[in-house]
Amino acid sequence: MFDLFARIEEDFSLLDRRAIFALVYTAIGLTCIYYLKDAAYLDSFAGTLGLSSLAQSIERSDASNLRMLAYWAGVSVFFYFVVPALVVKLLLKKKLCDYGLNFSIEKGFWKLLGQCLAVMLPLVYLMSLTPGFAAKYPFLKMYDGGNYLSSTLLIWELVYFMQFFGLEFFFRGFLLHSLKPSLGGYAIFAMMVPYCMIHWGKPMPETFAAIFAGIFLGWLSYRNGNIWMGLVLHCFVALSMDVMALFNKGLLF
Repeated sequence: MFDLFARIEEDFSLLDRRAIFALVYTAIGLTCIYYLKDAAYLDSFAGTLGLSSLAQSIERSDASNLRMLAYWAGVSVFFYFVVPALVVKLLLKKKLCDYGLNFSIEKGFWKLLGQCLAVMLPLVYLMSLTPGFAAKYPFLKMYDGGNYLSSTLLIWELVYFMQFFGLEFFFRGFLLHSLKPSLGGYAIFAMMVPYCMIHWGKPMPETFAAIFAGIFLGWLSYRNGNIWMGLVLHCFVALSMDVMALFNKGLLF
């Protein structure tokens, strides 16, 4: 048995530990998000801490599901951003700007953004006409029959955008740039696989689109060292998806 562990240690010692951690944490972090976002796990976890009443107030609301969505976004941001950022700063002793949070934008950013939106928004409109899209979006549900065009929708979109910030940092920042020294350009495609998988359960066209979007946005971050194009595109598209879904259902006005 000790010989086996010795051989494993010897083989693993030859590998890039930063890449190993990023890949293993990807499995752990995505698993935690997948399970902990559900109400059943919230109940179980809160019950253990004696916070059952807090969990019930999050889950049950006569007005909307905004609290539960905010909980999901909080779990996502914690595992997408907080944990990896702490690891980068405290354990790896690296700068976050080396992991996609470079606050300078490249030349031609706004032109490329406009070109991307010109391609994506018509596709989003066509998708909004499908039954699968209408059944899935928007995530926000108003239980009391209240007007969607309200502060509740605004708060939800801000919460949604924060979740996208965490997502972009995790995939196009932390994971991509952790794998880059070992894999080079292959890091883009390694990152794309789990990024596609988190879209399972959404409409099939959206999941297939995530493959190409993951490669394209990964290439941009690989080339330019920042996540901002992906973040802005995600926020624009997410907002337009919600607006189109509400409009098609006659709930916008």
